[in-house]
Amino acid sequence: MYKVFPACFHLWLYLLIELSFYEAALRRPTIVFSASYATYLTGEAVFLECQATTDYTIHGYKFFRNNQEVLKVETSSANKYKIRTANRNNAGSYTCLYWISDARGKQESEVSFPVSLFVLDQPSTPTLVVKPKQSLYFEGETVTLECEHPNLNSQITYYFYKDTSKLHSYLDTSKSEHHISSLSSKDSGTYDCEYLVLGHQRTIPSGKSTQQTITVTALSTSPLLKSLPSYTTFIKGENLSMECEAPTPVYVTLYRFYKEGVELKGPSSHKGIYTLQNITKESQAEYTCMYWSPKSNREIPSTQSATKELYIIDPLRPPIFFVDPPSGRIWDEGNVTLYCKAPEEYERTKFHFLNDTDEIISVSTYKKQRTAGVTISIRKSNITSATKYFCQYTAEIKGRSLLSPKSPLIEIIVVTTGSYLWLIAIGVGAGIAVLLIIIGLIYWVLLAKKDTKKDTEESKPIRDGGCKVTSL
Repeated sequence: MYKVFPACFHLWLYLLIELSFYEAALRRPTIVFSASYATYLTGEAVFLECQATTDYTIHGYKFFRNNQEVLKVETSSANKYKIRTANRNNAGSYTCLYWISDARGKQESEVSFPVSLFVLDQPSTPTLVVKPKQSLYFEGETVTLECEHPNLNSQITYYFYKDTSKLHSYLDTSKSEHHISSLSSKDSGTYDCEYLVLGHQRTIPSGKSTQQTITVTALSTSPLLKSLPSYTTFIKGENLSMECEAPTPVYVTLYRFYKEGVELKGPSSHKGIYTLQNITKESQAEYTCMYWSPKSNREIPSTQSATKELYIIDPLRPPIFFVDPPSGRIWDEGNVTLYCKAPEEYERTKFHFLNDTDEIISVSTYKKQRTAGVTISIRKSNITSATKYFCQYTAEIKGRSLLSPKSPLIEIIVVTTGSYLWLIAIGVGAGIAVLLIIIGLIYWVLLAKKDTKKDTEESKPIRDGGCKVTSL
């Protein structure tokens, strides 16, 4: 009895060691996806691989979906399970094991830890929507490209393409809209879009949208803005018209005028004419105009005209006119100097000296000069002894020449020889009178001093019998 027990014990110990050896040898395999991701699209091929490490020859593998063994097309010794065309029914939890066969029979390993297969439908092809939709766009307009598709509860990245190349101007890949704020002719081309569904260790692309064509045309040639009259300097209260002239032979459907960028409206503005009546200082500003012409069922605007600046001034003031000698009396064939002074400085000023009938002379200045003078010799006229003179000035202000009002008149009197003797006589008589007055004043002063001395002597005291008498 006691001899049998050690033998049984050794047998039991041997079996236990052998069992432990097999358990250690048949380690748990690992199941993986060959593509390193677990999400597939319907119609794609799926490869699952059962990876095992052992010192024994593996005779076969088994694959399970949701704990149910799946049939394999390949030989039983292959460690790969292939789904040729995935669909939603293939989704689930997958595991595998391997087995060996020896004298003791078929031995299976433990089942691997599971992996999950996800099968998604192919993302729907998006639609590229262009807002606003036009057959033709012109430079400067804004257009929005929107990649539309059914809502997905996933992280999505968008790509926009122009002529099959990605748009580098599109920066925010999480937004389904792309704005082109100012179109140019370089933006003409065909556009499409796609989106990518992110997650499950892979990126799933959608199909590309149908292409949309954007055609951008340059703005029409700028018009010419003219003022009638053609100068740009106007006096308060004057009237003027502005004409927007489009280059021929462009057919124009609309004109617009702008003052400092604000549109002006008038009864004739649609005809390309804008009128300003009784202008004031508020009319001083920069003006532009534009026109619209039809093209491809659209009204294409022109670029703005060159700026025309209107300069509004007060009416010119008359000049100051004076002569030398100031009395205006000169000898026959004597000289007199005439002076004309403008009230303010101008770019260029031309002074005009005139008499009752003719312009005597004009003086041009090319600097900001306010005063001009001329010396003339005047001979006594047989008709009259006096001639009236005045002056005016022409001021050049921003390209326009304006004539000032007349100065006050000054009368120049020519004195003859007879008149000269009469003047001498008057002068001599006046001189004698002045001399007599001076002599009289001297005599009166001396007489006053003499009377003062006499009064002083009479006021001295007289002693008489010890009495003091003072004369009054």
